[in-house]
Amino acid sequence: MLARTPTAGQFARILWALELGTGLLLSGAAVAQTAPPDLPSLEDLLRTERRGAAVDVAVSTASRQAQSADLAPAVTRVVSRQDIARLGLRDLGDILRQIPGLEVREDGEFTRVAVRGVAPGDFNGRVLFLLDGLRLNDNVYDAGPINREFFVDVSLIERVEFAPGPGSALYGGNALLGVVNIVTQRADTLAGPQARVVFSPKGQVSTRLSYAQRLDSGAEWLAAFSSDEEPHPALSFGEPERYYAQLKPLEWDRARRWLLGGRDGGLSLRVGGVLRDRGLYSFLPKSGDITGSVDSVRENFVQSGWDGRLADWDVHVGLAWQGSRFRSEQADDTGPAIRTSRFEALGRWWLGEARLGQSWGGPTGDTHTTTLGLDWQRDSLQRFRYVYLGEAPDDQAYSSARLGFYVQDEWRLAERQRLVLGVRRDGARGGESSWNPRAAWVWSPEPGQSLKLMWGTAFRAPNRFESVLNANAGAEPLRPERLRTLELAWQGPLPAAPAGWTWQASVFSTRLVNLIERGANKPYANSALAQSRGGELGVNGQWGAGWQLQLSVMGQRNRADDGGRQAYSPARTLKWSLQMPLAVENLRLSLSGWATSARFGDERLPGYAQTRAHLLWQPSRAWDVFIGADNVGARAYSESSGAGYTLPLRREGTRWQAGFTWRGEGP
Repeated sequence: MLARTPTAGQFARILWALELGTGLLLSGAAVAQTAPPDLPSLEDLLRTERRGAAVDVAVSTASRQAQSADLAPAVTRVVSRQDIARLGLRDLGDILRQIPGLEVREDGEFTRVAVRGVAPGDFNGRVLFLLDGLRLNDNVYDAGPINREFFVDVSLIERVEFAPGPGSALYGGNALLGVVNIVTQRADTLAGPQARVVFSPKGQVSTRLSYAQRLDSGAEWLAAFSSDEEPHPALSFGEPERYYAQLKPLEWDRARRWLLGGRDGGLSLRVGGVLRDRGLYSFLPKSGDITGSVDSVRENFVQSGWDGRLADWDVHVGLAWQGSRFRSEQADDTGPAIRTSRFEALGRWWLGEARLGQSWGGPTGDTHTTTLGLDWQRDSLQRFRYVYLGEAPDDQAYSSARLGFYVQDEWRLAERQRLVLGVRRDGARGGESSWNPRAAWVWSPEPGQSLKLMWGTAFRAPNRFESVLNANAGAEPLRPERLRTLELAWQGPLPAAPAGWTWQASVFSTRLVNLIERGANKPYANSALAQSRGGELGVNGQWGAGWQLQLSVMGQRNRADDGGRQAYSPARTLKWSLQMPLAVENLRLSLSGWATSARFGDERLPGYAQTRAHLLWQPSRAWDVFIGADNVGARAYSESSGAGYTLPLRREGTRWQAGFTWRGEGP
């Protein structure tokens, strides 16, 4: 039997939270409020097609301000709420799988994302995750939530933006390989009561209840509650099939989420939380008997903010308090009697930000757009607790603080030509400081076309868990990871093709120094060098009455410091989706999938392909009814998280789902 040795690093995810933002609410009292313009009806919004390529939409991740994607100083990939509904995407991991350059990996407990073949690390610490701009990576593991520990139900998402490449010049640490910004829907698209139920033949059930309202004054509020429950998820760490009947009852997964928020003029306040419990099998060390254990993740946040204008400057200020708790309990028979051991990681932290923006210079007053910003984080608690219940705990508690200041200037060289220069300095109490510059030249000869040349650096300091583990093991202190990337990208209409067809191409070279890695039951260590070079090519097409095609292929060459491949990094990946209307009115069929080449690590994992089918029927404004299947054809395949202490996970069989969304009449 493949015995699973629990380690603190395996105890995936954390945390706990709560928080207030009082002073910010008072600062907006003097701001004039204007009524919003007339909005389209909910039915119009639900039926709206996203015409043209993603370059036509407004994005904010690349520059921390809304702008057209073709003028943004980074390649920005977008998955919209229409894509989410029509493709039948089940969670944030499914959404990220649609994005070129991202590879989602699972080990049965935690979901990780690799960027352009570079290993994801333990808990996604090399990618910065934002929820409407709120930083989500925790203060103990740098963990970025993807699976059931994510804060909102997938049906509440308006769009997901991903900007690959170094983001530290704007966002500081964790934005090493890219930034994922999840933008939630506002009260106009969620107006009135809504209910959603999704279920599968194997007993998985997801539900969401929400109510949102926009008042005549322009103020709005939202309340949403959702849950997920899966009685028998895929067995962790690929245990042999002959043990399945014995282990299956011990494996289960459930999550509960809540989100409350409102805004009035420039003022906003929002609170949210998630509780995820994961049942697992565990082995008693002395007897080898199998018993059950529970891993629990609890996270909460309170966020407040104000947007307005002061002395010709656009101003944003925000304050948040977050917390996260990871707890793992299991039986232990190494003593004279069976005891229950508990490991707990607790983090609590404050986040504050202030940002100023202004356009100035030249006869029209917009030759330059300057952005100044300040980010601050105070880690009030970072605690690890090891205890046998009923005995005195062994605690290790820490605190820390960091401060980052950045400046960016977007210089308009011509009508549709931009030069973007920026730099940021980050410093932490008792740690190293880091300067990270960026530069981008963007030429957009006409809307929907752009040529971008981008260069930048990024860093990630060792997180608290990595530092403590090495200190306890007597290992050398870790140095910060540092990255430098150069990328050239083009996007525009597809030559010799009808209107509605576009293409995108990019080539990139990334050099990552001091990569922090860990093997099974080993402390962390810095690798000398990791390199990633490659290119992406994509085609998007829209034609007829709602037909859409997206196709992308990526090739990459990744090498570690010893000349070998990055662990389980595929050399080639193909992604595609096709959305089509059917003869029955308001009935749509969508097909999507991906294929990956062989991956190499401790063992060779063969390449495989996946196909998803989803049928969506919208008989009226009030109803969506759908049925879909993942892994059409029920092919067996293996995937690896890339973490050095987990084994590849074998998956097989088709995953069916069906459900509906109901929308009541708004007030």
